[in-house]
Parts: sequence; C-alpha cells; structure tokens
Amino acid sequence: MANTQKAVKDLISEIVRIAKAEVGVREIRDTNCGEIVNEYKAATWLNPKKGWPWCAAFVCWVIREALKSSGVKETKTFKRPRTASAWDFENWSIDQDSTTWMRKPHDGDILPGDIVIFKFSHIGIAVSSPNKDGNVITVEGNTDDAGSREGGGVYLKTRNISKIRSRIRFNLK
Repeated sequence: MANTQKAVKDLISEIVRIAKAEVGVREIRDTNCGEIVNEYKAATWLNPKKGWPWCAAFVCWVIREALKSSGVKETKTFKRPRTASAWDFENWSIDQDSTTWMRKPHDGDILPGDIVIFKFSHIGIAVSSPNKDGNVITVEGNTDDAGSREGGGVYLKTRNISKIRSRIRFNLK
C-alpha cells in the first residue's frame, strides 16, 4: 500500500512533535551514553551500549517513533534511516523511493519536519522555516549550548541556513 499524502503530513507533524518533546535529554557524564541516549542509538545498526557520537541516531529514533503513529509504512522501496552518520543521510534519501526528497544545495527552502544536514558533519530536525535573517530553529541531539557537534544532550538550536549542507523532506506529492 502506498504512503498517502495524509499519512506523510501526519509523519511530518509527528517528527516535529516528538523531536521537541526530547529537548532536555542529557547523556551521562559526557560518555555518549545514558538510558535514553542508548535508546536513540538503538535505532541504528551500531551497538547502542558503546559510546559514539549520536546526533544521527537521534534523528533515526525520532523518525522511527513518528512512523509508528503516522500511517507511513516501510515498503520494499522505502526504509527508515538506520545510519549513525550525518552525511550518510544523503545516501539514505537517494536510495529511497519518492517518499523522501533531498535538496543539495537547499536554496533556503527549509520547512518544519525537514532533516537538516550541516556542513560540519552534524544533523538535526528543522522545527521552523528560516526567519528574515536566514535563521532556522532546529532540534539536535549530541549538541550543547555552544552548538557543538559533540555535545551532551538534545537542544533547541538556532542555526543560520548558511551552515546547512542539504535538507531532506518527506514528500507530500
């Protein structure tokens, strides 16, 4: 059964809702581990009990959880992401059917629910469109107050679109 436009719209809403609900989660003592962080990492192919950078794992987990309640289903040609690499999300999107659409460069066309891949090998989820100054609000895992790609928690961040390498959008067509 094909993924319907309503199901994809519900998926996008769920991605934003779930990502925002995770803001405030922190890893334990800068170990890249912790009960909830390990749950994020379990959404990838890697061992979740080992300490490794988990920004992409956070996005994989959010999408996995959003799929459960949206009506969008995995098919032979659409599989949820399981990569632990921010830049590998581009390859994941290319390998999918028309359920995802990657744009590189992104031309500033960021929307809430887009996966945003940063030039500094980091990833997050847009929860706003860019404002007049080109800043977009994101939810990111494994960052900190300073915006590091090696932080210790899930934060709401403001990033300029000039820092974004590409964006992936779940397709409503």
